[in-house]
Amino acid sequence: MKYLLRQLFLPVLGRHLRREFLRAFALTLVAFVAVYVIAEFFDRFDDFLESQASISAIARAFLFKVPLVVTQVAPLAVLAGALLGLGLLARTNEFVALRACGVSVWQVLAPLALVGALVSLTTFAWNETVVPASMRRWHQVWNQEVKQRGAATIFTGREFWYHGVSGFYKVERIGVRRRALFGLTVYQLGPDFRPARTIEVAQATWRDGGWELSDVRTRELSPDGVRESLGAPAGFTVPESFDDFRVVSVEPEEFSYGTLRQQIASLQAKGVDASETLVDLHLKLALPVASLVLLLVAVPLAARGTRVSSMSAATGLGFVLGFAYFVVLAFSRALGQSGALPPALAAWTANAVFSVIGLYLLLGAE
Repeated sequence: MKYLLRQLFLPVLGRHLRREFLRAFALTLVAFVAVYVIAEFFDRFDDFLESQASISAIARAFLFKVPLVVTQVAPLAVLAGALLGLGLLARTNEFVALRACGVSVWQVLAPLALVGALVSLTTFAWNETVVPASMRRWHQVWNQEVKQRGAATIFTGREFWYHGVSGFYKVERIGVRRRALFGLTVYQLGPDFRPARTIEVAQATWRDGGWELSDVRTRELSPDGVRESLGAPAGFTVPESFDDFRVVSVEPEEFSYGTLRQQIASLQAKGVDASETLVDLHLKLALPVASLVLLLVAVPLAARGTRVSSMSAATGLGFVLGFAYFVVLAFSRALGQSGALPPALAAWTANAVFSVIGLYLLLGAE
């Protein structure tokens, strides 16, 4: 067994491949982060001008966004880094020499796969520790200092309270893509500031500039007791728009895997639809693994003679393949959030597809 492992993980070759890959990976990671930040800056430039945000607020907003950007571009950097590092070996004919000496593509892949697995584990740990805290700070800076909106919300996980025109709103979850509020309860006070009425709405959906309320139940609170009725009181409306609630919504990136899982269990116990959030929960595991999956695609491409020997070419090919990966991911994610696919399958479809492509290329290269 020890002999077989030594044959698969050639020590000298492994160190050389890891050194070339890590050097290229670091360069492409910095390049992708820089491109992302620059594109994000110009995309939000009108918001900065409109709100007359200070340079300090803009700088801190991007500073707190960088940890999330690193996790999002890490798979692309692994892909482009492998193409660039191995492309340099192909340019100097080192690949030809290795193949002539009987080194298989699996022996080239093995030491890099260990690095790819380490990148995946590091990305997951980074998402669990650094990203949630930084995204909460980004959310605060963006809404209060850049957009100059007041803090009208008390967060308790994905559940939040909102002081609105019609009373105090308690929302179990906001569905950004469905433009809906789930588990909405409106608390109205009487002249003496005591609770006078509660209005429970299972789902409120924003359509055509107004709210569509479903499964509404009203409870009138008085000294004589509680009187319950179906439907909303006469003249009841929610004057706030969906964008007013969207400002205070909490994104999945602001939670660790464990916290998000607890929130989903709490929502399901209350009978709230959490299908969208379930997809995001599985993505917290699937996205870090993408670094290892895309490495499986890059190594056989280099072994088959794809000589990507410049950083611009490696970055370009990395963009193309990475774009294809994220197109598949976005499509399957949308199907999962709409209920067309089970959440776990929706989150892992892109990894499965590109793993099959990588294995096919590996068998062909050998």
